[in-house]
Amino acid sequence: MSYMKTKTKAFVDELLADPKLSQTEAYIRTHSTTSRKSAGVSASKLLATPSVLIYMQEHTDRARQRIVSLVDSAKKEEIQLRASQDILDRTFGKPTQHAEVVARGITLNIDLSSALED
Repeated sequence: MSYMKTKTKAFVDELLADPKLSQTEAYIRTHSTTSRKSAGVSASKLLATPSVLIYMQEHTDRARQRIVSLVDSAKKEEIQLRASQDILDRTFGKPTQHAEVVARGITLNIDLSSALED
């Protein structure tokens, strides 16, 4: 594993633990700043560093392996199905859902030429 400062590792671990968390919020939680603007800039810079990229890739690889193993090893069929669907969605993309939309409108014509004559 690559060397990372304690706060940097904490920042990345926050992001990995909660995928819905913004990078700005994760930075604010793990560093001594309250400025959202500087936190966003600093978070972006950290996420581009080689040590952080390697660390995140290691976790991503383990997560992929876990999902693949669940297809065969999970005791509940529901979990096997969800793991299979996840693999298919990540490989081929989620299926397109078609929706039928019916729109009705009213056409309104207003003659303003008499108002311009004044």
